[in-house]
Amino acid sequence: MNFRTTWLLVLAALGLGAYLYVSDRTPAVRVDGLAGPRVPFTPVVVPQVQAIEVLRSNTVVRIERDGENWRVRVPVADAADRVVVEAFLRNLGRLKPKNWIPSRQIDAGSGGLSAFGLDASAVTLKVEGGPQPAFFKLGGRAPIGEGFYFQRVGDDGVFTADAALLDSLPEGASGWRNRALFSVPATAIERVELRGRTQFEARRVSRAGGASEWKLIRPIEARANGDRMEALVGLLQRARISEFVSDAPGADLERFGLQPPESELILSGASNALVHLQIGRSPSNSPSLVYVRRMAATNVVLIPATALLPAQGTLASFRDRRLVPPLLASHRLEFAAAGRSNALERTGTNWWITGTPRIPARADLVEFFLGRMEALEIADFPNDVVADYSRYGLATPSRVYGFQDSSSNSVPMRLLLGEGSDRESQMIYARRGDESPVYALRRADVARLPESALQFRDFRFASTNVQKVVAVHRGRTRTLERSVTGEWMVTAGVSGAPFSPAAEETLHRIGLLQTIPFTIANESVFTSRPSFSEIGLDVTLHLDSTAPLRKLRLRFVVDLGSLAVALVNFEDDPVSYSLELPGALYREILRDFSVIPRE
Repeated sequence: MNFRTTWLLVLAALGLGAYLYVSDRTPAVRVDGLAGPRVPFTPVVVPQVQAIEVLRSNTVVRIERDGENWRVRVPVADAADRVVVEAFLRNLGRLKPKNWIPSRQIDAGSGGLSAFGLDASAVTLKVEGGPQPAFFKLGGRAPIGEGFYFQRVGDDGVFTADAALLDSLPEGASGWRNRALFSVPATAIERVELRGRTQFEARRVSRAGGASEWKLIRPIEARANGDRMEALVGLLQRARISEFVSDAPGADLERFGLQPPESELILSGASNALVHLQIGRSPSNSPSLVYVRRMAATNVVLIPATALLPAQGTLASFRDRRLVPPLLASHRLEFAAAGRSNALERTGTNWWITGTPRIPARADLVEFFLGRMEALEIADFPNDVVADYSRYGLATPSRVYGFQDSSSNSVPMRLLLGEGSDRESQMIYARRGDESPVYALRRADVARLPESALQFRDFRFASTNVQKVVAVHRGRTRTLERSVTGEWMVTAGVSGAPFSPAAEETLHRIGLLQTIPFTIANESVFTSRPSFSEIGLDVTLHLDSTAPLRKLRLRFVVDLGSLAVALVNFEDDPVSYSLELPGALYREILRDFSVIPRE
């Protein structure tokens, strides 16, 4: 079809009829002429507009209303940019001429219509919205001011108006097109399939409480990296087309790296594919862009390569590296290690070590531990189909954790940790009770995780709770006791210096220690150190019955300057733990409880 010939015939046949119709039916404004006479001008009623066509040289662009949106119909069928179309129509509706130049003055002047940019090179605009379309010819800009020249077919002469309409007119067909890569809402996407060097299929599944998560369903069944899947969908949804390269179905795809494509992405709903993208290479002169073929339109476009970054990587990079689910709602924690097992339970906001009697635990330390567990990251995926867990030390794990929420029918989420055959490895193996794969964790990440509920016991106290201090220093012993008046006296052993007032502050600081004691397999590893004998300080605090802790023993192992390490025993339990405390506090303890006379 020759669109230009058709337009010329339409202009000639409908021009007078359009003028008469709009003059009779639409309220007109009066425009002052340069020579004095005033003429009417009928504005466009934007809500009535159903389609617009723009003829520029031999190129025609047609845009039609499609419900609440707009679509480009010519030269290619595609979604239109609603913002661009409505901005142009808004300026068209506001088009109010400032003045008018009659035809006789134009004919008498030099250059005729070409002087106003209204010759054959002018842009012709057709506006459909009613029984008769309206036609405009858009000319050049006025030499003075912010205006431009235009004609409305059926009206005499040339009008001038503000150039906002001309400014909002896109240069070509691409300017009218929607530059979103696709317009499917993220919530409608339930499956993602990647084909190429890395291949997988993932599905969004519902969780209790209305939440959802991503699962890999091919080539293996496993938890997917939900953050990465959401980033992949989100970045593609927000991606803007940089250039429309080709709309021809028979385009040479090989030069775009699309024959065959380097990879393909398919985004689907519950039962059907919603978006199918073939991904090619980057142009040699624009490495920040990449060719993409949208299969729904069979066209090739360029988009920013950053939008496809989440689609790159190995299969492991698309797996969820979080070892455990959210744990802060847990109300019971179970520990098993070195042949011993115990548990913590929450009552209201308080945590207790189970048993008889129940021992109060530090709620802040429990929450800190749960946060550290949630932050554990899987370093590698050594085996997904395991025939023998013993090779990973998981047939008889070295540690087992259990996490249970408060619902009546819930079962603990169990986490098993084990040593592999290579004891020098920097990895610890792990397995969840509800999953079969073996995961590898960095040894440094789990080395200092608590192994016993007793490590959470609340051993904080007020200094006034301390009634007796027994200090042993390099074989010498001194016992100090608080009198009924609150004064300290040496009641046994080496007399030495009296208890200094500063020692009360030292006891206060011991009672505020925040650190978690750590279980040790063999305390001889600490007691065999030369520094243990050199320091030789053993301090036992006896507290009154109002304190949750009745006895605390500290045996100092090493002074590292800013940090000191001690062996700690609670009550009469022979099991020792290692405890880190500030080096300054250790030196205050040495100062106040030393039995060796200071030189």
